[in-house]
Amino acid sequence: HITSPTRTGHGAIEISVFPSDKTQIGGDGQLTERAEVREAPDVRLKMGVESWYAFSFLLPSDFPIVETRLVIARLKQSFKEPWKDRSPMVSLRYMEGELRIYVERDRGQRRLYIEKIDLRNKWVDMVFHIIPKASKKLPKAFKDGLLQVWKNGEQIVDYKGALGFKDDEDEIYFKLGLYRDHMQIPMRIIYDRFRRGRNFEEVSISKK
Repeated sequence: HITSPTRTGHGAIEISVFPSDKTQIGGDGQLTERAEVREAPDVRLKMGVESWYAFSFLLPSDFPIVETRLVIARLKQSFKEPWKDRSPMVSLRYMEGELRIYVERDRGQRRLYIEKIDLRNKWVDMVFHIIPKASKKLPKAFKDGLLQVWKNGEQIVDYKGALGFKDDEDEIYFKLGLYRDHMQIPMRIIYDRFRRGRNFEEVSISKK
């Protein structure tokens, strides 16, 4: 917990990842490391439940711009078998100086957004509106799924289609932090104002 810098209020969280932090082999066979926080099991949502997530993040001025895979926020679906720990159904990444958003589904990965931008030393406000696909449990209006994303108040993604995997658990959870392929340098990131709500007004930065 830190008291400065903050997006609003009197506190934020700073997360740092160092070489060999919580290492394991990723789905592509590469050695990965991570430092993350996640929603607790007793507050996690079910597949098919409409949800709104929001948070602000800040990359410090010395944040390294690298080609290595780096995920800074993701929505995961719980898995049944340990060897089926698949990629997140929604992921926000910053690689090669590009902000990227991906979705994962049974048909594979799809990139929905890419922007070449130096994000260091500035607060970025993100809002995610999500309805994960859950076969028979979805309202008729959403036979597949939905992902809408806003960055600093501007909508940058409007996707309708499958999200997640049919044979995984009926549970999702959000994660914030740094998840990357192995590197020999540390990284740190600051998060503020994580919110989950029922609509845009409940989670947006205008909501104090």
